[in-house]
Amino acid sequence: MRNFFRTLAPEQFNAKVEIHADGSYSYSYEGILIFVPALIQASRGNVDAHMEAQLTEAAVQLRQEGFQKADYLGRGRYSVVLERSGSRGQSSFFPSREMKVFSIRPQPDGAIVIGGSRPDATAPCQLNGTDAQIDGRLIVTLERGVNVLNHNAQCKLSTLNLFGAFQWHIRSPDANPFMLVRPIQAET
Repeated sequence: MRNFFRTLAPEQFNAKVEIHADGSYSYSYEGILIFVPALIQASRGNVDAHMEAQLTEAAVQLRQEGFQKADYLGRGRYSVVLERSGSRGQSSFFPSREMKVFSIRPQPDGAIVIGGSRPDATAPCQLNGTDAQIDGRLIVTLERGVNVLNHNAQCKLSTLNLFGAFQWHIRSPDANPFMLVRPIQAET
């Protein structure tokens, strides 16, 4: 399954990250994930029946890995729902370290970097020439007590119960959402 996750890319989605004042966090993703090799094969003709059968079985494996919903739609696409949480100091990469929609990376100084997936500038985009239509939203919300140090959000949303919410509209694989925050230190 590990290599499978390395080749999943976002297509149409809503992703949310919430950073808590104690440095813990939760996140969710609802939308489409593409198994890139199948999409490339489909753009060159048809995905063979054997690969389609394997991809259908992979939906079961996604559910075993913690996805609340994972349905295979065909042509390398999955409709998925995932909700997870992480503790203070724990890194997370969704869906994988290699092909991430977002990551949450605690730093040694207590800050947390929330970032996107800007690929290596020299690597060609594997989705070029396919019918992939990337259109997603990433929203990061912060509890009171989490200070924003830097960000490149496209807009700040107003919220009632949280300190702040920031949004990015992602339309290409080279989108690079970035936020650096520092939660208050946990009681020791």
